[in-house]
Amino acid sequence: MATHGPDAEKHAGLSFAWDMAKRPSAFRPAHQPTRQEQSRQYDRRRGSARERGYNVRWEKARRTFLARAPLCLGCEAVGRVEPAVIVDHVIPHGGDSERFWDTGMWQGCCKWHHDVVKQRLEDLFARGSLAAASLRLDSAEAIAMTRALRSNGL
Repeated sequence: MATHGPDAEKHAGLSFAWDMAKRPSAFRPAHQPTRQEQSRQYDRRRGSARERGYNVRWEKARRTFLARAPLCLGCEAVGRVEPAVIVDHVIPHGGDSERFWDTGMWQGCCKWHHDVVKQRLEDLFARGSLAAASLRLDSAEAIAMTRALRSNGL
């Protein structure tokens, strides 16, 4: 029962944050790295953007691509007009130089489509639940996902 703190008399019987016990931290074995350490290890293994091929040549090719295809492919597919700010590799290149530079497998997209829709599509693709052709932001699957996510406020 709250017997101290501001307005304790007014709110008798109500519990306040200062009366509640702190939530215990999640169990993590001593030998297991924290999430922050795991993130750092992943970044070290992954290499820098430059090491992955995103260099001056990429910046020039990216600018040229976006000048020729200035609108988000995913937004266009659902009747929206948004500028493309990211050149996405339809199929993740995974460090493969040939796939990295295959301009036929590039698509311009807005940040939302890249960070929300495409990441979900790639996750389904990695699990084997989605065909490579469905990774295009104008595919039927991507359109359905875009509409569902937009209707849910994302």
